[in-house]
Amino acid sequence: MFKLNKTAPRRCDDACRWRFTPLGAWTALLLCTGALFGAFGPAAAQDSAYPTRPVRIVVGFPPGGGVDAVARIFADKMSGLFGQPVVVLNHGGAAGSIAGNLVAAEAPDGYTVLVNSNSMLIFSLMNPNAGFDVARDLQAVASAAPQAIIIVAAPDMKVSSLGELIALARTRRLTYGSPGSGSIPHLVVEQLLSTVAPGVQMQHVPFQGAEQALTAVMANQIDIASVTLPPAAPLVTAGKVKGIAVTSAARSAAVPQIPTAAESGYPTIVATTWTGFFVPPKTPQAVVDRLEQTILQVAAMPDVKAKLAGLGFEPTSTPGAQFRAELPTEIKTWNAVLEKANLVQK
Repeated sequence: MFKLNKTAPRRCDDACRWRFTPLGAWTALLLCTGALFGAFGPAAAQDSAYPTRPVRIVVGFPPGGGVDAVARIFADKMSGLFGQPVVVLNHGGAAGSIAGNLVAAEAPDGYTVLVNSNSMLIFSLMNPNAGFDVARDLQAVASAAPQAIIIVAAPDMKVSSLGELIALARTRRLTYGSPGSGSIPHLVVEQLLSTVAPGVQMQHVPFQGAEQALTAVMANQIDIASVTLPPAAPLVTAGKVKGIAVTSAARSAAVPQIPTAAESGYPTIVATTWTGFFVPPKTPQAVVDRLEQTILQVAAMPDVKAKLAGLGFEPTSTPGAQFRAELPTEIKTWNAVLEKANLVQK
C-alpha cells in the first residue's frame, strides 16, 4: 500500500519541495497554482462552508471504463455545485482495491473521495488476509449509475449466443478477460460456469480495466471478455466486438439488439455493478451529508440522466442509508459465488 504523507505545508513553496505520494502530488500542484482557497485540516472540513478548497475524486480503475466515466460526469457537475475544482485521479489495479487503500489512509476531511464499484467489495472477500475491509476502512456515502455486464467476443468468433459459447467451451478451453480478479464481470463468468455449466472451465485473464480487456479481444489475444456495458457499447454498435449477452434484468437501450442472459436461457445470471462514493472513516457527518446531497442532486439532473442512459448506465441513484443497508446482503450473495467457485484465498 502506498504510504500517504498527510503533513501540511506552511507555504506554497514548501509544498512544491515535498516528496509526495501519488495523491499528495496533486494537492501540491493545486497549492502551487493558487487553486487552494481554504485552510488545511479536518477543522476546515467541519465548517458549514465545506468545501473551501479543491476536492479529489480517486477512481479505482483506469481511464476509459464505466466507473471512470461516471466519476468524470459527476465531478464536472459537483464542481459547479461546490464552487470548487473537483479533480479526478485514476489508480487502477486489484479490482479497485489499490484506490480503496489509498483513500482509506487519507485524512477524514471530505477532500478525498473514492469512486469505485462493488468489484472492490468482492476483492476484499476473495482476499481476507490482505488487510483491507471495505466496511471497516471506508464509509459509504451514496451510489449511482449501475451498469450491466456484457460478454463480448471478437467479430469473427463463431458464436452468437451464450448457449453456443458454452457449447464451444466444452470442446476447448477458452480464455476470457475481465477488469480484474474479483471484479463483478469476473464473477459473472464464474457464476455462469459453476451454476449452469459445471465441469466447463475457462482460463481467466485479468486486466487493469475494461478498456484493456476489450482491446485484447479485438486483437484476438483472448477469446471473450466480460466487462461493464458502457465502454463496450460503442464497440458493439460499430461491429468491433460481438455482443453475446447482457446481465441486466431487461435489455439495455444502449445495445437493444443484445439479449439478456435470462432471455438466453440462464435466468439466474442477473448482475449489475454499482458506482459507489466513499470517504475515509470518521469523516464528519456534516461533510458526508453535504457530499451525499450533492451526489444525489447531480444524479437527478435531466442532462446527467440522459447522458448516463445513452452510455449504457441505469440513470438511478441510491441514498447513503439504503446503500449501506444493502451492502451486507450483497456481501452474502457474492461470498456464496466465491465459495462455490473456490476463489477465496485461504
